[in-house]
Amino acid sequence: MKIMCECGHPIYDTTDYLSYKAHLISDQDWFDFLDEIDSAIEKSGPSEIDKEKALMKIRTLSSNLTKKVYQCNKCGIVFINNNRLEVFRPSSDSVNKKLLRSAHGDKWKGFLDGDWMDNNPVWRVKGFIAASCLAEGKQYDDWEILEKEYYLIFNELREKNLLRSSSLKKNGNVLHAWKLTDVN
Repeated sequence: MKIMCECGHPIYDTTDYLSYKAHLISDQDWFDFLDEIDSAIEKSGPSEIDKEKALMKIRTLSSNLTKKVYQCNKCGIVFINNNRLEVFRPSSDSVNKKLLRSAHGDKWKGFLDGDWMDNNPVWRVKGFIAASCLAEGKQYDDWEILEKEYYLIFNELREKNLLRSSSLKKNGNVLHAWKLTDVN
C-alpha cells in the first residue's frame, strides 16, 4: 500500500515494523480484546493444535478490531484507515512526527535483512540492506561491500541490544540468520 501525503511525501506499507504505522483499538473494544487473550491463555488445550487455534483466534480478533494508522514523517499529518482514509492535520508546524513510534523509543529491538541476487536484470539492483535503524534501505552492486556492511551493522545493533532478528541471503540461500529468543 502507498499513500501519497498532501505534502508530496510517500508513505509505504510494504513491510512490518514500521515506525510510522500503528494499530488503533477503540476503548469500547479494548477490554473485550483483553478478555479474549485471557480466555485463549486459560482455556487453550494442551496440544499444539489447541494452542494454534487459540493464537489464530486472537490474531483474527485483533485484525477485526484494529484500524491502521499512518503518520507522515515529513509533515506530521495522520491518516486513519477506517474502510476509507481519514486525514487529520496538525494544528502547528511543531507537531511530534514520531507519534506512532514504539513505546520503547530508541531502545526498540529492530531487524536487519540483507539480500543479494547475482541473476537480477541489469536494470535492477543486485543487493540491498534493510534495517530498522536505517531511514532507507541501502542498495549495492558489490557483494563483498554488502556482506561487510551487513556484519558491521549486525555487530553494532547486537552490541547495543537493539536487534530482534537478522538474515543475510545470497541467491536465495540463507548465509546468516539470527533471532533473539526473548524480545523483552
